[in-house]
Amino acid sequence: MIPSLQTVLIGLGINLVLAIGAWSLRWLSVSGAISAFIIGIFTFWFTKIDGWLLLMLFFLTANILGKISRSVTKQLDLGMQKKSGRRDWAQVVANGGLAAASALFYGASTSRMALVMFGCAVAASTADTWAGEAGILSKKPPISIATGKPVPPGQSGGVSLLGTFSSLLGSLLIGLAWYGSFADFSDSSWIMCASIIVVSGFLGSVVDSLLGATLQGHYWDPEKNRITEHDNRDSMPLELCRGIRWIDNDVVNFISNLVAVLIGIILTLLVPR
Repeated sequence: MIPSLQTVLIGLGINLVLAIGAWSLRWLSVSGAISAFIIGIFTFWFTKIDGWLLLMLFFLTANILGKISRSVTKQLDLGMQKKSGRRDWAQVVANGGLAAASALFYGASTSRMALVMFGCAVAASTADTWAGEAGILSKKPPISIATGKPVPPGQSGGVSLLGTFSSLLGSLLIGLAWYGSFADFSDSSWIMCASIIVVSGFLGSVVDSLLGATLQGHYWDPEKNRITEHDNRDSMPLELCRGIRWIDNDVVNFISNLVAVLIGIILTLLVPR
């Protein structure tokens, strides 16, 4: 399915405005804005306005929740996180790259499987982001999903009841929006596909927490006397105390999105047509 010239031009225009706006609002860095522009145009070209709006639903809610959580928790020292504030290209690609790839696959095949893959990728990113941004507001301290022991707010692999509920709610929102955008309401199997997206997105968030607690690199900061995701302080390398050095939060996000998409593919193959 080759997009029309009108679709190409409209996609270029609205995504350029969006990228510039997100940069001016300090939501994205320059590299993040460029990456968002590219992901946005591919999504718009091959899934039209319906898929693009689904992606924007994730993008807008993620940034609004992030702004709220940062304003409420600004008194907390959350410097353990490697990245905060403006999202860069790696964060944008980790959260939106598979959605764009699925959109391209849909453009080439127009298959329902591609649409489910697209929905699973967006649902997983939404579920994980909502879990992190809302979970940090929990009055009860989070616990490690791997050990069950309390961990500081904001540490990767930490889970809370509020964060888990928010994760499920975010995935449910995307599943419902996907169904309303793409489904053939006369075919009940589309309801099952939407349910698969909800489940896959939520499980992707769970996988993200598991990877964050086990494989993601964490380092010991002797100056702050705590664990951090930063691999250096003032250009001095810190000692790796857990996980694998090259696996950071962006890698974890990408892998968890990939797992969500794979779960969606497997479950969709079981749905009768």
